[in-house]
Order: sequence, then structure tokens, then C-alpha cells
Amino acid sequence: MSIESVSSFDRKTVEEVIPDDTGSDVLAERQLGVPSAVFLIINKIIGAGIFSTPGTVLKKSGSVGLALILWLVGGIISACGSIVLLELGTGVPVSGGVKNYLERFIPSRRLAGTCLYVFYCIILQVSAGNCITFSNYLLLATQTEVTTWKLRGVGIAGISFAILLFAFFPKIAMKINNLLGVVKVFMLLFVIATGFAALGGAIKVDKPDNFNTSTLFDGTLNNASNISSALLSAIYSYQGYDNANAVLSEVKNPVRTLKIALPLAMSMVTILNILANVAYFSGVSLDQFHNSSVTVAGSLFSNVFGENAGTRALPALVSLSALGHLIGISKTIPVIIQELSKEGALLFNNIFTTSKPYGTPIAALALHLIVTIIFVVAPPANEAFDFITSLSSYPTTLMFFLCSLGILKLRYYDKDWDPPFKSPLIIIVSFIIASLFLLIAPFLPPEHNSSKIPYYLSSVVALAIAFLGIPYYLVRFILLPKMFKYELVPEVRHLPDGSRVTRYQKVSTN
Repeated sequence: MSIESVSSFDRKTVEEVIPDDTGSDVLAERQLGVPSAVFLIINKIIGAGIFSTPGTVLKKSGSVGLALILWLVGGIISACGSIVLLELGTGVPVSGGVKNYLERFIPSRRLAGTCLYVFYCIILQVSAGNCITFSNYLLLATQTEVTTWKLRGVGIAGISFAILLFAFFPKIAMKINNLLGVVKVFMLLFVIATGFAALGGAIKVDKPDNFNTSTLFDGTLNNASNISSALLSAIYSYQGYDNANAVLSEVKNPVRTLKIALPLAMSMVTILNILANVAYFSGVSLDQFHNSSVTVAGSLFSNVFGENAGTRALPALVSLSALGHLIGISKTIPVIIQELSKEGALLFNNIFTTSKPYGTPIAALALHLIVTIIFVVAPPANEAFDFITSLSSYPTTLMFFLCSLGILKLRYYDKDWDPPFKSPLIIIVSFIIASLFLLIAPFLPPEHNSSKIPYYLSSVVALAIAFLGIPYYLVRFILLPKMFKYELVPEVRHLPDGSRVTRYQKVSTN
């Protein structure tokens, strides 16, 4: 079959379909069932967040009552987002996740959607926050002095372990992922049980009176910026429900599996997160909340079980939880990078596309490792965690907001859109409104900003990085072909899992 010339690859695509019955250099084995999908989601969601952000949410909201409400609201918003992702995942049941959905929303400029996702995925979906938490609590558990470079060094060792595990022992890595997912659930159940024990009076210090109805909302900050910032911090502890969507080509019976795994995982996480916060307020005073450097869970254990539990046992468990997150995200982000390269959106696409020789995307894993290391080392050590948290959660909210708008477009303008599961319209609209608030409010000045970092900086940086995909697309695929007088003609190889590999060949127009 010959390839016809086109005046611009943005017009109707001309494809050469290259049959491929195996795709052995690209395809991964379908080996993930419902338990693996559930724990991929749980391991990404339950990482540093539920142990590291409750204090931040309280400080930004100002009161126990508002903090608990925001944790509930964050869970509801995230549940709505997961239902949106469930419709999209069952409608496009191949690996790639949000990348695929952006491409589907703008079919006339499919590659523009791909490029929009490139910098968000590679730069902003890093594991630096959990690297910092992993190293911090491992050092605390071993009673090693915590210094800036020890913190960074151990964090880099943690992400390197996760990457190497998936690079060379992917099946063992998935078994460890599932095991750590089980450990995390039982760990949070133990935290919850500890909190209720404290509520019942089994505590070695004065019992906190945080649930007194007359003081529950004392200190509440009504500023929209503070509330949205606190809500984004809470939502950070729910994000990750798109993790199974990213690897659907490796999932057995992907539609059925996703319809079971996503609601199950989100229900578990939402209940555990809310009850964990009730547990913290049951056994930790407000002074301890405000004075804790990162986690209040250590204060809870110290108050109930004594100093050893707070200074040794719990930090070890938190570190293990953060490691589980690093392992979970090391599975999915490199797969998405591989999917981006299959669309021809990256440089050196052939290198990033192949899964040889171990059946894993080695080059994509290496890229994820390098970018994560940069983010671990670059930010100021004393405020790195909050900055990185915002840098990750804000653009993720943006991407999910675009997905919710995209569903409405598909519903009313794409006659071929008929997924096995359809989200209720009220949930889609509610998620759009909530996301819009979360995107606008961080730019409103807060009542108090004690940080040396400007309150708007993380949102500005996140948006700037995420939208780098637009000039990248315009320069590489529109302007350069016009300047140097060539056309980009696609060659497409369709693969057995429903995905495709696209390569753009330069054809001179002289």
C-alpha cells in the first residue's frame, strides 16, 4: 500500500496500516486481574498523603470542623472524578489513560492532545513527594540524624529501587505491589483502631477535646484561597484513581475489571481517609497538629503507646507506605511515557517504545527516575513537600477537569461514543463545578502566608509546565515543517490490543 502525501498532518490523516500479529517489542502480557488493579489504585493513592497532609489541611482551614468537612468533600469530589474516569476507561480500554481521552476529545488534532499530556506526564507526575516522605521516616525509624542530603540520598535510593524492580523483575514487582497494598490497608485500620482507643480514654497524655461542639469551628479561615488550598491538600490524598486506567492493555478483561476495581478501591480509600482523620483528632492535640513537622500519626502513636511506638514503629510503617506508592507509580507512569512514544510525540520514539529485552519500558523507566531525582534535589528542603504536593495536585485537577468537559463533548457530538458504563450527568456537572473552583481559588490571596514561597507559585509553575505541550506541538509539528518545506506523513501499525504505533515520515514539498 502506498502512502499518499498530505498538505498537513492535521488534516484528515492518511495512514498506512502495517499488519502486526505479535507486537512483541511493544506489547505487554495481559496478566493483571482485579486484585492487582485494586492495589495499583490503592498504592498510588495511599502513600505519603494520609500521613503527611492532615496537619497541612488543619493549618490551612483553621479548625477541626472545617478540616473534617474538607476531607469529606475531597472524598466526594474524588469519587465523582473516579466515576468520570470509569466511563472514559471503559470507553477506551487501552493503556495510556488521560492521554487517550485528550486525543479522543480533539480528533481533528489528535497529536495536539498527545502533546498537551507530554510535559504533564513526564515532569509533573513525579514521585518526589513520596521520596521525601520515604526517606524522612526511614531516617526517623532508624534514629539517624535527618539532614538535607541524607534526606535526598535515601529518597533517591527508594525511587531507584522501585524503578530497578520494575525494570528487571516486573512480575515480582507486581507481587510486592499487591503485598504492600494489603499492608497499607491493615496499617490504616490499625491507625483508626488506635484513634478510637484514644477516644475511649486509652491514652497516656491528657485526652484532647477536639470534638467539643462549642469549639469545633473555632479559628475557621473563610478565605477562598485558604479553603481551596486546604481542599487541594486533602484531594492530594485521594489522587491516583486513574492508575489502573493507565495500564488497561495489561489488564485481563479490562472493562469488567475496571468496573469492579475502581469503585472498590475508591470506596475503601475514602472510608479509610476520613476515619483516619477522625482517629488523629481523637488522640492528638491541636498544638501537636500545628507543631508536627510532617506527620501527626507519630504523635498519635506516641500518645497512645509511648515514645518507642511514635519514634520507631510508626515512622517505619509510613516509610513502607511511601515505598509502596513509589512502586505503584513506577509501574504506570513509564507505561504512559511508552504510549506517548507510540504516538510519535517524543524524541527518540523508537527507544522509548520498545519493551525489549525484559518486557518492560526500560528507557521510560530511566526517564522517570531522572526527572524524579531532579525534583528531589531542586526544591528548598524545608518547604519541598508542600510545594511538590501542590505542583502535582493542581495540574492533575486540570487534566481531570478537561476530561469531564470532554465527556460532555463526546456525549453530544460523537455518535460513536457508546461506552459500557456512562456516568450520571449530575456527577459530571458537579465535578466540573468543583474542579473549576479548585483551579481558580489558589490565585486569590490568602489571609496569611507565612511561607517564603509565594502562594500562587506552585499553581503558576504547574500550569506553565503542563502547557509547554502547546508550543512544543506548534513548533515541532506545524512551524518547522512550514519553515523547512516538508510534510509529516503518518505510518501507522495497529496492534492486537487495540493500540497503535505511529511514526511521522518527512516528505519534501519542494
